[in-house]
Amino acid sequence: MVSGAVTESQVEQACEDSREQLTVYQAARADFEEAALEYEAALNEVARLEAKQGRIQASVESHTETLGLVQTQLEEQAVQMYMMGGMNNPGIIFSASSVDEVITTSEFLNSATLGGQKSINDLIAAKGELNRFQVDLEATHEELKTAEELALDIVNRQENAMNAQQEAYSKLSDRCKQLTAQREREIEEARARARQRAAGSVQVGDFNCPFTKGHTSFIDSWGFPRSGGRTHKGTDMFAVRGEPMYAVQAGTATTSSNSLGGLTVHLRANSGFTYYYAHLDRYAFSGSKSVAQGETIGYNGNSGNASGTSPHLHFEIRPSGSGPVNPYPTVKAACY
Repeated sequence: MVSGAVTESQVEQACEDSREQLTVYQAARADFEEAALEYEAALNEVARLEAKQGRIQASVESHTETLGLVQTQLEEQAVQMYMMGGMNNPGIIFSASSVDEVITTSEFLNSATLGGQKSINDLIAAKGELNRFQVDLEATHEELKTAEELALDIVNRQENAMNAQQEAYSKLSDRCKQLTAQREREIEEARARARQRAAGSVQVGDFNCPFTKGHTSFIDSWGFPRSGGRTHKGTDMFAVRGEPMYAVQAGTATTSSNSLGGLTVHLRANSGFTYYYAHLDRYAFSGSKSVAQGETIGYNGNSGNASGTSPHLHFEIRPSGSGPVNPYPTVKAACY
């Protein structure tokens, strides 16, 4: 470890024998970050269209019900007119194939009372509204299909960039890895201190990366919009399915599950912090147990509402007695 701050020239010298792979690594990392941002936007578009589709579907169902009520009223009126002799040709009632055929005949229209005419107008209006909503529903369905295909394409780009980044990192010399990581850590720590002064975030103390260094990729997605008006309260750390994840500090780890997080682990560390791991593929144990720092507690996946996305760990840091704080500065310093 180099004492004091690592300079860019020191990194360049250390990576002289890995210059090509360092360039590939940096380019792949930039590609991943770009794809990750695009994927966030695609997810939001899918969520918007799903909500729109739900609203239109509700309108279709409501107007279908209204149409049914109006048709029932007109059926009853047609029967009453027949029973009271108000129609010169009652055979229309029995020969018609539908209520529409009855109420659109000149015989019925001429015989209808003022109230009947209103019901006919209501039926025409209800049919027009229902047709409009059905057209909107079909158009929105096609928009949603296109948005989902785009999201899937971005997922593939994101995974390819992540794999390229990790492959290039594995080929860097040990000295290059060491000084690159130290410089990036020092830069991020300086930025974190500035953010802490501005936002009052926290220092967690001795902290391990949840994954093996070089085996994960992520961006600062704190505060990004989520479905239902929520905002993102963690860092999504992407890695291959089944990649082991570790206790970032010693403490008590407890497995659980829920519809959003899927398979989850709450790590209540001896430091007083709680760490939340979500979307696991499987656990390393079941129930609660004391764990050492660096001990395997689960394996990467996409359970819960992450189904269909690239496997990743949703990771949160929760100081004692308060809600989540942005984990990005902490995990970036530990993992890069």
